[in-house]
Amino acid sequence: MKQEINIPKLGSEMKTGQILKWLVNVGDQVEEDQEICEIKTEKMNAMVESLYDGVITEITGKVGETYNVGEVIGYIEEEE
Repeated sequence: MKQEINIPKLGSEMKTGQILKWLVNVGDQVEEDQEICEIKTEKMNAMVESLYDGVITEITGKVGETYNVGEVIGYIEEEE
């Protein structure tokens, strides 16, 4: 099943996150809790972790761009 990768809300004040770098590429196998990208928030840099075991099928978030909390930045095809 195709699952979204979203900008997580890492604090009560957080509104946006800027993608600093992707640690995975399309086609890569990932595991739940694996770090997949680094983002910069208003207060800190943080790692976004996969919520699923699966394969990265699409990366829509661009390095250097800023996205709102909850915005889709990629997709994982979840293993069943």
